[in-house]
Amino acid sequence: MKLNHLVLLGALMTSSAACLAHKDRIITFSQQGMMTEIPAEFGPARLEVEFASPGARHPVDGVTLSLGAHVTSLPACIVALLPSRQMAQLRAKASWYHDESRTLPYYLGIDFAAPGASVARGRGTQVDMLFNLRSAKLISIRKVTVDAGDGSQRWDSMHLGRRCSAQELDAVFDPAIPLNAR
Repeated sequence: MKLNHLVLLGALMTSSAACLAHKDRIITFSQQGMMTEIPAEFGPARLEVEFASPGARHPVDGVTLSLGAHVTSLPACIVALLPSRQMAQLRAKASWYHDESRTLPYYLGIDFAAPGASVARGRGTQVDMLFNLRSAKLISIRKVTVDAGDGSQRWDSMHLGRRCSAQELDAVFDPAIPLNAR
C-alpha cells in the first residue's frame, strides 16, 4: 500500500471517530428560566426555581421542570438538598443526538452548585440531576464534592430512600430507567 493511501486511511479513521464522539451541549437560562437551546420537539423547556429568602433553613423552596407537556415538580425532600441560592449558581447541559438504545435516553443535566463552588476549578460541592428530555422525569441525582487539596472528585448517593417516601420518588423518577440513582 502506498504511503498516501495509508495517510488517507488514517485520516478517515480519525475523522469518523471524532464524528462519533459525544459532547454535551451547554444550555443557558433566560431570566424566566426558559432554555431556548432545547429543540422544539422537547419544548418549550423551562426551569422554575423558587429561592428561599435570606436566612431560611434551606436555600431553595421549590423546583419545577417543564418540557413540553411534561412537568415534574421536585418534592421538598429533594429540594431541601439543593445548595444554590441564585440562578447564576446553576448550570445545564443536554444531549439529544446520541444513540438512545446504547446509552442514556436524551437528557437534560442540571447542576446546583453551592455558593462559591466551582467543580471545574477544583473546589466545592454541587448536586447534579439528570432528567429524561422526553418525560421530564429524573434519571439520577448525586452530590459531587471536590477536594480542594488535590482536586479529586467524589460522587455520593443522596440516599433519597431515607429522606423521601416511595410515592414521592415514584412521582419524579423515570420508571423506564432500570437503574436510576435514587
